[in-house]
Amino acid sequence: MLFNSFSFAIFFSVVFCVYWAFRKTVRTQNLLLLLASYVFYGWWDIRFLFLIVLTTVIDYNTALTIGEGKATSSERFKSFALLVASAFFCVAINWSAVAVDRAGLHFSFDIDWANLLPLHGLNWTIFVGALVFTLVWNVVYPMLLRTDAKAQRKLFLIISLIANLAILGFFKYFNFFADSFAVAWSALTGMQADHWTLKVILPVGVSFYTFQEISYVVDVYRRDVKARRSLVTFGTFVAFFPQLAAGPIERGKHMLPQYENQRSLNWTQFKEAIWLIGWGLFKKVVVADNMATVVSAVFKPFDRMDGPMEVPDDGARLLMGVLAFAFQIYGDFSGYTDMARGVARLLGIELMRNFNLPYFAISPSDFWRRWHISLSSWLRDYLYIPLGGNRGGQFATYRNLIVTMVLGGLWHGANWTFVLWGLFHGVILAIYRAIGFKDDAPRPWIARLALGLLMFALTLFGWLLFRAQNVTTVGIFVESIFLHPRWSPEAIEHLKTILLYSWLLAGWQICQWILKDLEPMPRLHWFARLNVWILVLMSLVLFASRGSQEFIYFAF
Repeated sequence: MLFNSFSFAIFFSVVFCVYWAFRKTVRTQNLLLLLASYVFYGWWDIRFLFLIVLTTVIDYNTALTIGEGKATSSERFKSFALLVASAFFCVAINWSAVAVDRAGLHFSFDIDWANLLPLHGLNWTIFVGALVFTLVWNVVYPMLLRTDAKAQRKLFLIISLIANLAILGFFKYFNFFADSFAVAWSALTGMQADHWTLKVILPVGVSFYTFQEISYVVDVYRRDVKARRSLVTFGTFVAFFPQLAAGPIERGKHMLPQYENQRSLNWTQFKEAIWLIGWGLFKKVVVADNMATVVSAVFKPFDRMDGPMEVPDDGARLLMGVLAFAFQIYGDFSGYTDMARGVARLLGIELMRNFNLPYFAISPSDFWRRWHISLSSWLRDYLYIPLGGNRGGQFATYRNLIVTMVLGGLWHGANWTFVLWGLFHGVILAIYRAIGFKDDAPRPWIARLALGLLMFALTLFGWLLFRAQNVTTVGIFVESIFLHPRWSPEAIEHLKTILLYSWLLAGWQICQWILKDLEPMPRLHWFARLNVWILVLMSLVLFASRGSQEFIYFAF
């Protein structure tokens, strides 16, 4: 279910009305949010809803044990009952046997009863596995509590980390390592590896909610956050639907108190939320989706190269493809974040800001303080600092930076180009640090402009690594852009497309930069606000890409 779809508009309208009808009962609101989040996620593939419940149950019990000494019998019973029920409802039942026909507002159901509950296959294996896991956990759990308190806390932290990283690793990297092994085996032996591996489907948002749960358990271990005994509250924190599929990666310290306290929605919040949704929708369907046509035209011939390809002699066209991707990925991802923040604000919940004019950065560290802030801060707090940060001397600092960014690149996807993207950013972070570059040093505007243009050029090279499906494509693009920088009619048309769909976004960001305010709408005169809204709405009507296209970061 996409934010930019009619089905989401209907879904959220119903949730919004029912949610505020129970505005005096926080627990009921949370239960509604949890159910709505499960419906929202199950809309893609209900089988993967079981994964969210599984990690929720594991982290709920491990965090309680770490923070409170143990999870009570009642808490374990409730959580594992949810796990078994989800295994039956989401996996054992074959929902493809249920066909829904709609005629206007009338719905009819056609159920193939013979195939609704298949008696063989993976469906029942997972259900039985959930039962066995429930039994084993509750038998072994009292034994594990007999260890001393310090060892017990570390043990359950390790259990949580292993469980989360194993699930993430299997679904995200199984295909990558299997394919890499097949290639290596063929190179070493000259024989083709058998196609014995299954192709694992990547569940939407698994990287986001996994990192969010890891941060919660680690924060409980560090005693920065108190473990929550309410399964509904914790489940809502994990699965809150506005940010479930593509973040931001929130922290328990920020979100959990919001789920536990009374929420409200005033007129100012409502206006701000509608603007965030409208502006985010503009960035997605006008900017990102139209840029996708340029990106696809330029990159698609190189995505699946079956043999050698000639280096194009119109490097400007390839450069326009990279530039279009810079606008596409920013409009797509920040547009999602804006819509997520707007939808959450309509429910009285504040999500963190995930972007802060990243293309105005003057250095790599400045860029990562502005781009995907929730991930970069997560990598800093849970990876870079635990590795030693900058406490072990210069060499150790550079090593920690590069390792952190390589792992950050691998977080985005199982492809060597993501590894190279992370390595590239790690190296330039180390270089800027080695030369003693200070982001906050006073500089004349012309120097800041030059530094900004240099950083944008480095960012574009990074986006080339990010978008390319293989390393060969990177080499072809670099050679064509630098050695054959000719403008062709196609390159000029691509430039026109970029200017047509990006000028309003660029202009608005310049306004934000000048005013030093990321949400300047309330400061503008009412007539200026009216004209901005007219431009946005007319752009949505005239230039919105037809058809709902998935957000890029759903693939991560």
